[in-house]
Amino acid sequence: MPEPTSDLEHPRGTLAIVSVFGVLFAVGWLAVYLFLFIARGAPHP
Repeated sequence: MPEPTSDLEHPRGTLAIVSVFGVLFAVGWLAVYLFLFIARGAPHP
């Protein structure tokens, strides 16, 4: 029996590209959080 092939498989490297963008997004969000929100301090009424 021939092995079934799927036309819906992701190209090689897709997971790596998605992971890189995810890490870049997380690092960017953390930088904004640390350097903008923490640097300004707690809001005072």
